Amino acid sequence: MDLLKNPFHILGATTRDDRHKILELAEECSLLSDADECMDAQSTLTRPQNRISAEITWFPGVNPEHIESLLKQLESPHQNLLNIIDIPPLARANVLTAGLSRHSNIASTDLLEWILAISHAYERIDPEDVRKVLNEERSLSGFPQIADLSVISTEIQNQRHYYTQTFSSVIDNLYVTERARILTLTLETEIGNHNSRCPILINDLIQSYEQAVVDDLEKKQNIIEAQIKKILSFTDEGNPATTLQQDVDSLLQTVKDWDTIAQPIQLSKRSRGERHPASVEITRRVRDLAIDLLNKYCKPDLELRAIDNSLQIVDISLKIVNTLKDQFAEVPELVERLTQDLNELETQKTVILGLKKFKDINTQVEKLKEAADAYKPDYILTSMVNELLETVNTWTPYEQPIEANNTVALTVRGIALHLWNEHEKIHFSIQITDTLCEVFKTVPEISKRLSEDKKTLEEQKRHKEMEDARRSNISIPGWLWKYIIIGILFLIGAMSQNC
Repeated sequence: MDLLKNPFHILGATTRDDRHKILELAEECSLLSDADECMDAQSTLTRPQNRISAEITWFPGVNPEHIESLLKQLESPHQNLLNIIDIPPLARANVLTAGLSRHSNIASTDLLEWILAISHAYERIDPEDVRKVLNEERSLSGFPQIADLSVISTEIQNQRHYYTQTFSSVIDNLYVTERARILTLTLETEIGNHNSRCPILINDLIQSYEQAVVDDLEKKQNIIEAQIKKILSFTDEGNPATTLQQDVDSLLQTVKDWDTIAQPIQLSKRSRGERHPASVEITRRVRDLAIDLLNKYCKPDLELRAIDNSLQIVDISLKIVNTLKDQFAEVPELVERLTQDLNELETQKTVILGLKKFKDINTQVEKLKEAADAYKPDYILTSMVNELLETVNTWTPYEQPIEANNTVALTVRGIALHLWNEHEKIHFSIQITDTLCEVFKTVPEISKRLSEDKKTLEEQKRHKEMEDARRSNISIPGWLWKYIIIGILFLIGAMSQNC
């Protein structure tokens, strides 16, 4: 019940006035105001059982003189009401709720403070303390004492509904996204990142909010389902990954909008150890889309174009799962699963990147082999070898499966051996093998084989150097050169005489 509709306020009575005084006030009131309303107020206050409701919704435990100043503040309610802390919690909750309902210019940022203040006051209400206060006031007014505590509890519960209705009526004036923001902030302020108990009134408010936004969430969900269907139809038609990005971005924006509205509900349920089935379902549908995209695009295919397409799809799937993880952080069971998905996607991306890199390496090896077989000069081969080794140096064995490591190592090793066996380009062979040994030093099975190759090549290099040296040491003696020169001169003279 609102304070200004309370029988005590209608008659201008106090909880300390006796039956006779109330009758006098009712007669006076009938002359100046609605007679029926005044008689109803008199009937409520003079009947002990009916009187309890008016007492609970008034200012139990507050001095009558103080009540007058509080009522004056309600004529133009503002933030000063929040500073009233020297009255019992039930009276404080009553006056703050009355003030909130009349605070027409309240900013959405201030609404949080009002909600928390009223909720905290309600949490401190003790039915036994209220009964004690009411009985003390009844002892002064001559009305019978209240013996049944359950009657007090029932009336407090009725007032609880009034508080919640007031919250809802104020919040309903905001746009749905602003309502969601205020309630999310309220819950985050109250429970933080922990699963502590949320005040009863805030839980009531969230339940009311949940019912109010059913249609909003359903509309967003229908849009999400339509967007997913559109994306899947594009993939069925074989469209490239680049054409999906815009539609995926639109989908993720709708998911964010849906989650913004659902966040207060998620937080409230988490604080009670409950799950939010709608959030789980939305996440499942969008996560399934990411998996469907992977299954349709990321198939074994050695064409470079297909590899690039697969990488784009993995990036899109990563974006989808990352967005889901960020947006549904308030749902722990989803975060755990989505984190696992991210790890698996990152692994898959690494494998595809490895496949792309292998394609680059394989292409460079083939071009180098063609150049060598065409007997291109060394300066051309040097440039091609350096380019190949630059790519090989970017290979990361610990990120790749053993099969991929074996394939890369054997492919590059093959060109090293080919350059030596077919063209005696030992310096290129050793340069390539040295790089392979460094790159694969952490892979024992491959490293051992490459070390043997390196040892063999170095021995071959030494043999070649010794052979070259031996050939260069076979020279013509000086005395022989003397006779050769004399002979040449003699031949030249003879030829001159004949001329």
